[in-house]
Amino acid sequence: MECWQSNPALMEDKQCMGGPHGLPKVSVVTVVYNAAATLERTILSVLDQGYPNLEYIIVDGGSTDGTVDIIKRYEPNLARWTSGKDEGIYDAMNKGIAMATGEWVGMINADDAYGSGAICKAMRAAGGRAEINIVHGDILIQYPNGSVKRKRAKRSTFLLKYWEMVLNHPSFFVRRSYYRQHPFDPAFRVSGDHLWTLRAWRENPGQFLYLPEVLAHFSAGGASTTNTLGRVLKESDRMNDALGFSTGEKWLARCVRTCLYVPSMLKLRFNRFVATLRTK
Repeated sequence: MECWQSNPALMEDKQCMGGPHGLPKVSVVTVVYNAAATLERTILSVLDQGYPNLEYIIVDGGSTDGTVDIIKRYEPNLARWTSGKDEGIYDAMNKGIAMATGEWVGMINADDAYGSGAICKAMRAAGGRAEINIVHGDILIQYPNGSVKRKRAKRSTFLLKYWEMVLNHPSFFVRRSYYRQHPFDPAFRVSGDHLWTLRAWRENPGQFLYLPEVLAHFSAGGASTTNTLGRVLKESDRMNDALGFSTGEKWLARCVRTCLYVPSMLKLRFNRFVATLRTK
């Protein structure tokens, strides 16, 4: 079992050993577009999980920066991969889910990485619990200045409904059967995972299983942290319409997101400023 040799810590976890037949098959999907600088770290974080019943899939959006060369380098370790134009990140995620054959599906994007033993921890927790469709946990946010902060999942109906994605999608492991019946809405550019999660939460919060463990590392930056307030509110309004919010609910969501947008952006800009000082 050579796969265990790359992660000795997992060899000590007797509940994750015993070969693939005693463990659910897990499909991990990485969606990528022009991320040659970070993709290899993501790939290695998946392969170093040491999980013996793993299917790894990469969906590339037609990169032109050397990303495909990295994918080809690791092709022997992949179940399948594809490269071509898509309609955005959530369309690409749906493509990856359609290609998956595992009982569970994890999504880890090309600038993020799994924590040590994340798959093992999630599958061990979900074992024998048919009522659970979504396992999730905490993430470590890595800021541009090099600092790291643990983001704990906020299991709050109010915040999830009226603010933002307070659960951590990079940490999600979802039953493939559930994903197939509940695809992402590809019309959204940033909030598709928020919309998906809120719908699942409103359907049944009991199908979520929270682990107080760091399951993934998330790099601060990207579309979700560079959007202007106007874009955030526009996307929010579209999401509220899709959810059938009342006029009062829409007004409350706008107020909450406007008030909390400012401190979150100030924090991000402060971290970037500190990073600039450190590089001088």
